[in-house]
Amino acid sequence: MSAVNQVEIPTVLQRFEYKYHIPRSLIKPISEFVKIYCYLDKYSEMSPTKFYRINNLYFDTPFHTFLNNRLEKKENRFNMRIRSYGEDPVPPYFWEVKCKFGENKQKYRVKVKSEDIGQIFYMTKASDELCLKGSDAKNMDLFQSLALSYNAQPQILTQYDRMAWISEADEYARVTFDANLQCCEEHDFNVKPDPGRMESYDTAAIFGPQAQCILELKGQVSNLPLWMVDLVQKFDLKKAAFSKFRYGMLRVLRNQRPDNKWYNVSNYGEIYE
Repeated sequence: MSAVNQVEIPTVLQRFEYKYHIPRSLIKPISEFVKIYCYLDKYSEMSPTKFYRINNLYFDTPFHTFLNNRLEKKENRFNMRIRSYGEDPVPPYFWEVKCKFGENKQKYRVKVKSEDIGQIFYMTKASDELCLKGSDAKNMDLFQSLALSYNAQPQILTQYDRMAWISEADEYARVTFDANLQCCEEHDFNVKPDPGRMESYDTAAIFGPQAQCILELKGQVSNLPLWMVDLVQKFDLKKAAFSKFRYGMLRVLRNQRPDNKWYNVSNYGEIYE
């Protein structure tokens, strides 16, 4: 299989996600290892650097309920986001609810071809207005229901560069490298980052002095590929939790409340890990 006939991410997907903080120097040797089992996804294949831009507009409540659930390490929690691709993104945009149940995660995703995010968000029943069917309609209804129940609104816009590999040896398995993490406060229904407002948050306080990249191994809960086990052992990788939503929100809140230790970036590691 190749990126030309790449299968899209399912609209409902239950998977494991294992994350590792690695130096950039490991990107090439790990890529050499995984290309025996995987091919580059279509976005990486088209990019001269093999990295492409991802933008996420994250939602939270006025009292930061979603962030606090994550900081308190609640077993069952979720976040909400609208994802776009590219430096100057255009539709389709992907409306997603990502839930965590213990070690496993489930993502509900719907592709929306409209630019009018705010208008869609406030529709009484967007799935009907957009003529969505099946799981797409259910996923849009879920997004709107959660937003209404929690009074969730846009809070931050994040962006990063990703290289992604897709397994051709498994039904669903992926390897991704994420780097150059940036974020800004965003309360409008805007998925297009303004470079002048973006602030880096991939600092040594979070990653440690030697790591500048997030490696993530993803696959079906019931099927951990043996080649992933070999990959972890070969490069002596150590799991390290990381949430782009959490650290992006903490960066924004630190800017809002610089004297509050709870949001101080220098305490990320000792307070939240």
